[in-house]
Amino acid sequence: MFAQSSLGITGATLEAGSTEDENGRQNAGFASSVDVRITEVHGLQGDLGFYETATGTIGQLTGHLYMAPRPGQKYGLFLSLSDADGRSMAWVSAGAEGMLSLGETTTVEGRLGLGAADGNSMDYIFGGLSLVHSLTPSLEIEAALDVADFDEAGFRATSVETALTMRYSPEGAPWGLYASATHSDLVGRDGAPAATRIGLGITFNFGASGGTDPSTRMFRKADPFGPLVRRGLW
Repeated sequence: MFAQSSLGITGATLEAGSTEDENGRQNAGFASSVDVRITEVHGLQGDLGFYETATGTIGQLTGHLYMAPRPGQKYGLFLSLSDADGRSMAWVSAGAEGMLSLGETTTVEGRLGLGAADGNSMDYIFGGLSLVHSLTPSLEIEAALDVADFDEAGFRATSVETALTMRYSPEGAPWGLYASATHSDLVGRDGAPAATRIGLGITFNFGASGGTDPSTRMFRKADPFGPLVRRGLW
């Protein structure tokens, strides 16, 4: 179906899961991504997500416009808009991102950007780096680091998140399982105690999606302001 799509859709992913930290705070979410080929070297990735947190539901919409001029490389620009249900609060993040294959089984991904939240009363800069490695055709491991700096008169802190995720998908099957551990820290004048979240979930890959090759792997979702909202700090 995807190979013959007149819309140029090459692949799609669905993901559902939940997390819980040591204080019993639980979050559950659903996310989907679609990859559309515009030309032989240009593409568009769209992400849609809904996340139920202790402070309410968060909706997120992201677009990635990218180029893939050579095998093993993909880079472009992204724009993400998030909104918290039940209160007048939204934030937007934008920046540049890229993927580079380091071999047949390893890929590195990075991004840099800036954003604003809560009616532009809060702005921030952020960056992220991840490394994914395929241990076997069915098992992969990913390590990620995301940093966001908030420097306002009313709030000054730096968010540092490190995550380790393992994904298992039977060879040839569209479904898979994942487990993750995320350590979230907030340092600076308005810092907060660190929190660690454990996550479990299920994924589905359709068409040419998944794996470590940049040509089929989706860009990670960027939400540098999310850690503050999930923990009820803003």
